[in-house]
Amino acid sequence: MSEYSEMTQEEQIALLEEFATDVLAQYGISISKIECVNHAFNSTFKFTSSENKTYALRINTNSKKWPEHIWAEVQLLNALSEQGLVRAPVPIPNLQGELFSNHYFFYEGGNLNVIVYEWIEGEVVDDHPTDEQLFELGKTMAQLQQFGATWRPSGYANFLAIDNPLMVRCPVLFTNPIPEISPELYQMLEELKTRTEKLFESLRERSEPQLIHADLHFGNVIWHEGKMSILDFDDAGRGFPLQDLAIALYYLRGDKEREKVLMSGFLSVAPLPEHEPWELELLIASRSLTLLNYLLETSTAEDAAYLPTYLANTEKRLRHFFETGEFLLLK
Repeated sequence: MSEYSEMTQEEQIALLEEFATDVLAQYGISISKIECVNHAFNSTFKFTSSENKTYALRINTNSKKWPEHIWAEVQLLNALSEQGLVRAPVPIPNLQGELFSNHYFFYEGGNLNVIVYEWIEGEVVDDHPTDEQLFELGKTMAQLQQFGATWRPSGYANFLAIDNPLMVRCPVLFTNPIPEISPELYQMLEELKTRTEKLFESLRERSEPQLIHADLHFGNVIWHEGKMSILDFDDAGRGFPLQDLAIALYYLRGDKEREKVLMSGFLSVAPLPEHEPWELELLIASRSLTLLNYLLETSTAEDAAYLPTYLANTEKRLRHFFETGEFLLLK
């Protein structure tokens, strides 16, 4: 465990603010104001330059992506900006002309990847989307999937393969025994993993994996003057459209009407991915594996502290899922 992971949320943010200020020297930008706007899987700072321009700076504090994956992500963002169909952050090059930077962070004992973007005005939608926003997210998801089916990054850049239950390069959930997980829950998690792996095998027999966003929830959506912007392409990788849809529906569970509105937005652009109802339900449930794997390895203080609560909730949710075939966000 690193020195950083043992600090409080406030201590971590303070160190990352210093780190962000140092990194911006690589961009030739001097700061007049800076504030942390998100500290979770990654950490994002809003800052204003001495020229009174506003930017966002994302630090990959927990992401385990390699440079080739970051390079693919920034190429994707530039491509979306050029074609103008989906509004998303636009990366800013550093003084070397590179669209991301890599900087040593003493308290983690290694380098962290950083991207600086143009600031996007608006408010994060979060937990209470309107029907208009639900419809627009479904529509935007379909548009992103259509784009991702044919677009490819250039050079050494490539996207991580995420056509697996944990969607990560370095899984920890099933690698070593974890004392915090009860035997009953561990058995359910293993069963969920086995079923999901078989489903992914079936999906691969039907079609090739393609580029998907893989994290389309309303915490990653900015709304401004009736227009939607999509944030956080860090999880984007080679998966399946049905997987993309399931991830978005996971966060809407508890209100089937909201799910219907989102899917109607998708249908305004393209047919839903072919599937059996149980396949979609299984992929929604398997989102639990990805989120739990993150909580087990995160260095972010508040997220790590949430682990006991998440384990208790997950045990209830999976018990209900295996008994009924339906996944609900029980608490």
